[in-house]
Amino acid sequence: MVRLTLPVEVPPTRRAPEGGYTLHGRHYEDPYVWLERLDDTETVDWIAAQESVTRTVLDGVPGRDGLRAAVARSARHARLSPPIPAGRDGRTFRWQAGADDEKSALVMHRSAGSPAETVLDPGAWPAGDVLVFAEPSPDGALVAFGRAGGGTHGAVIRVLDVETGRLLPDRPRGTDHGSVAWRPDSSGFFYTARPEPGEVPPGEAAYWHAVHEHRIGSAAPARKVFGDDRDKDRWCTVRTSECGRYAVITVWDFVHANDVTLLRLADGELIPVATGMRSVNQVQVIDDSVLVWTDLDAPRGRLCRAPLADPTSWHTLIPEGPDILQTVTGIGGRLYAVYSHAASHRVAVHAEDGSHLRDLALPSLGTVNRNEGEGVVSGVTGSWHGDDVWVAFTSFVQPPSVYTYHYAHDRLEPYHVPDAGLDPAAYTTRQVWYESADGTPVSMFLVHRADLPRDGRRPVRLSGYGGFNIPVEPRFSAVNAAWLRLGGVLAYANIRGGGEYGRDWHQAAVGTRRQNAFDDYVAAARHLVATGWTAPDRIASRGNSNGGLLVAVTALQAPEAFGAVYCRAPLLDMLRFPAFPNLSGTTVEYGSPDDPDECAYLAAYSPYHNVRPDRRYPVMAIVSALNDRTVPPHDPLKMIAALQTDAPQGGPYLLVPLRDSGHSGGTTRSALIEQDVDELSFLCWTLGIPAQPE
Repeated sequence: MVRLTLPVEVPPTRRAPEGGYTLHGRHYEDPYVWLERLDDTETVDWIAAQESVTRTVLDGVPGRDGLRAAVARSARHARLSPPIPAGRDGRTFRWQAGADDEKSALVMHRSAGSPAETVLDPGAWPAGDVLVFAEPSPDGALVAFGRAGGGTHGAVIRVLDVETGRLLPDRPRGTDHGSVAWRPDSSGFFYTARPEPGEVPPGEAAYWHAVHEHRIGSAAPARKVFGDDRDKDRWCTVRTSECGRYAVITVWDFVHANDVTLLRLADGELIPVATGMRSVNQVQVIDDSVLVWTDLDAPRGRLCRAPLADPTSWHTLIPEGPDILQTVTGIGGRLYAVYSHAASHRVAVHAEDGSHLRDLALPSLGTVNRNEGEGVVSGVTGSWHGDDVWVAFTSFVQPPSVYTYHYAHDRLEPYHVPDAGLDPAAYTTRQVWYESADGTPVSMFLVHRADLPRDGRRPVRLSGYGGFNIPVEPRFSAVNAAWLRLGGVLAYANIRGGGEYGRDWHQAAVGTRRQNAFDDYVAAARHLVATGWTAPDRIASRGNSNGGLLVAVTALQAPEAFGAVYCRAPLLDMLRFPAFPNLSGTTVEYGSPDDPDECAYLAAYSPYHNVRPDRRYPVMAIVSALNDRTVPPHDPLKMIAALQTDAPQGGPYLLVPLRDSGHSGGTTRSALIEQDVDELSFLCWTLGIPAQPE
């Protein structure tokens, strides 16, 4: 394979041979450990020198302004959420943003048809500040909202008086606030938080997540109502039931299992619904019973029901079937079930007794649900005693949209379908199947212009995830839209470790089975070549977070399979990750370096520990979000240092530092656009693509 020669002069990096440690009798070198001290002058200067090289390369790509215009056309579209009823006389709130707005605002309509009044406008805040969440009180008079700086972590709850625009003096205790759930009389709210400084031993402030209650106007400290006092890694979410009688508390063992308990608001009694199980569970209170979605004894999911008087006595309403039952929501006296069929969604409507009534026809192959901190969240919303059914929808070629569904007429009507500059009819989304190294069939989405020839040289942007039970499903992004307009092909592999095909698919790449995910991904790249779409030097491998780990590992294990690698916010040192706050709980996914067998397995694929001087690795860009609290922001620094110093035959290798971004990216639309332009500039530079979107 012919590789491009891309001469880039990179600054030297000090190698500290004394850096290292011993695990289970084996010594591991760590010569760039000094880069973990992000605030040290030497590290600051090193990052600046690396950034200077990167900017020279990316800013110098011909046609970069055209790439920016293409990304902006698909990123700058109007956004609108379904209305959030609160208070009397039809008062509603909703999120909205115009095409030119940098951030979405919370607005209020006093009644149906009344003009929108801005309640919270984070666009007026400093660019780095984020409105993480906003929850109106049931009477519509107050809004509890979370504001954070430089990313979505570390939110602080404030309470706004809607009529006066005044901030109340209330300051809920704890740090990293989230998950607000109001009492039905608006007298206070439950929320989740980490401990105040000094409440736990040094080094444990990022753990011991718990549910607290804050009373409006009270000077007394917030009351802790629920928390795990034995396992510091567990974290909580809380919401109030539609009937207003219960707070539904979920405690997570990362994403692998959870416990669900009801807090009866009348007397504070805790009522277990799903506890002590190695399963994921979702609970909704319906009149005098509870609906329980679970994967207990059903890897593809089932729906159960139990009386509130005996909430652990479940009986199955919707049994496990061939498709993955992701969520069920009770609306208007019916059950709306969202299924994943081969990694895209379908919606079925069931009667209260679980019997199937009909399927709801979606606009095209796409996605309804989304993944958030409380697991998979249904994109079909409404109330059990209401009539309005709201359906969220997106696809690879349609931006996030909102529809209303009229059951009586079996009709889905557009409520908000934004124009993102891409004609869905001009593009084709297909799903292909290929075999992995062990013969396992794996699916992959291919998206491209409908008239695009399969000429063996198409530039392909290949992505995957393969972890934490999170599925890769059709979703729109501005960078994807711009790539399609460049004539590129999008390829998304549904590799093992993800949630595309149920709990068994996820477990097939957990711990010491992780290599299955890597093998699946490499097989996807080779399938694209074997079926005449492209050549290895025309494949750009792109991953984010756990997907960043994926693309780094596979680039080192099979460097000949890829032409370029764009690795964003990755975890790369697999022997020290549990020491990073928020990651110690991920040992249930990756395995633990404290275990001799698991440590050896981790060391065998850990990217930082497997850079070899005799290998010619692809051109790589590794992105570090310097405000990242999810994965170590220093891992990309150490990896770049190792590649540049210890693998001179390949590359070049560029560090892309994001100075004002957290794990999820920039805080303004402009910042996100610039990050996408950097990625496209890198791909055009490495793959030799003219930066001329159609």
